[in-house]
Amino acid sequence: MVESEAKYGELERLPQFPSIATKLMRVLANDGASIRKIADLVRVDSALSVELLRLVNSPLFGLPAHIGSIQQALTLLGFEAVKRHVLAASMRMYFRSAVRLDLLRGIWRHSVACALICEELSVACSSAQNADDRIYTAGLLHDIGRLGLFVSHPQTYAELLEQGGASLREREIHAFGFDHCEAGGWLASHWGLPLEIQMGAAGHHDTPTSPVEGVADMVRVGVLLADCFGFDVLPPEHSYTLSEIRTLLPHSAQYRFDPDEKTFKARITDKLNAFD
Repeated sequence: MVESEAKYGELERLPQFPSIATKLMRVLANDGASIRKIADLVRVDSALSVELLRLVNSPLFGLPAHIGSIQQALTLLGFEAVKRHVLAASMRMYFRSAVRLDLLRGIWRHSVACALICEELSVACSSAQNADDRIYTAGLLHDIGRLGLFVSHPQTYAELLEQGGASLREREIHAFGFDHCEAGGWLASHWGLPLEIQMGAAGHHDTPTSPVEGVADMVRVGVLLADCFGFDVLPPEHSYTLSEIRTLLPHSAQYRFDPDEKTFKARITDKLNAFD
């Protein structure tokens, strides 16, 4: 505990991650979770309910009629869509006080873009072509270490992002004694988030295995794709083409995931704009 306080002192003083989001992730780990249970969880947090309804009524969904209740949102949009957006809304609310800063907003948009891309990857890698919420969530939360460092050290981290020279992770280690990957893994563990979230946050810049398997590997590919399509926080030290990244996917998934680059980027951008 003493070592933790000495090394991660500022991160340890960050507010606890929203309990509603943590509870939701635990509920979602159970395949038997009911729509009613999710609705009850969301409704107890009025701010989250308002944020979710704002998102549901945005152009992202293009619904013909206004949705006025969480239960109605669940009924019309479906269980899977709503629980993904509840997590995104929770994360946005947590960092809201600082998200207005342009640099931090860039990290937020990168995180959401990665989540949306991971969702599409999970469909392509599924024989049944179903989305995997664990992969979406791990993609959304992969950069919590960077967000945490920015919120706890806003001026120092802004300067690190604006500097050139050595890689950002090297500059982070020089400034804090650890990089944003280590910070993310520690925060995810400190907040009691699921193991796949911890692994995704800690290892999202590791080289993916080929072909990819597992949640953490999917997040790594999602990060490469987010950078490839211009949703990066900083220009990557080594950029990969879409063709190179597709070779990391299982053979069958390569045929399912072969988007037109311009159309794909426009679709992700439209969804990102709805989250802002």
